[in-house]
Amino acid sequence: MKNELLNQYKMLVNFLGKTLGPSFEIVLHEIKGEEVKMIAIANGEVSNRTLENSISIETLHILKNKSYHNEESMVNHTVLLKNGKKVRSSSMFIKENQKIIGMLCINFDDSKFHDINCQILRIIHPDMFVKNYLSDVSYNILMDENKNQSDEENSTDNIEAFMEKIFQEVNLKFNYPLERLTKQERVEIVQALYEKGLFNLKDAINFVAQKLSCSPTTIYRYVGKIEKV
Repeated sequence: MKNELLNQYKMLVNFLGKTLGPSFEIVLHEIKGEEVKMIAIANGEVSNRTLENSISIETLHILKNKSYHNEESMVNHTVLLKNGKKVRSSSMFIKENQKIIGMLCINFDDSKFHDINCQILRIIHPDMFVKNYLSDVSYNILMDENKNQSDEENSTDNIEAFMEKIFQEVNLKFNYPLERLTKQERVEIVQALYEKGLFNLKDAINFVAQKLSCSPTTIYRYVGKIEKV
């Protein structure tokens, strides 16, 4: 019965992907106890995922917190994807006899629309007109973008310096030879970095992967296992 129900949702994934367009990624997860896997995806280029990829950390969070016990869905929460994109994500819990058997997720990449909005405002409105006649939200978006363009290099340098500081503190604690780490040593370092909140920072996965001489996928896998505990 579960397969029959989820098969109906598979057709919906394909339909929604074509109807909503390439900015909307549609993902169907099948849930069997502790096992969770993607069984259908449309417009996977949003997150650069296929069915062979592991599920997202955000999905693991939702299931770990058991949000489905009290909610039928979660709507419009911001998610940072593995490829660095920020999307607006909505998830619907699929249940049978009050037991969760799947999740239908829609990830909306609105970055191109945000960029278009800022470009239009910049072209047709002087700053003072924008400030006096447009909503504070629109004005702040424009001003923030201009500020970010000038501050981006300094901000990136500061983040990298902060990550380097945290990493060196952890490395000093363990004093493992970074050029010939064992798997267990890598896991211990990632665990310590996770506890210090390093993975909340932009591009932390790639930073740690480079430091530990392994792939970003490996670091994602370690972090995913840590968050399951």
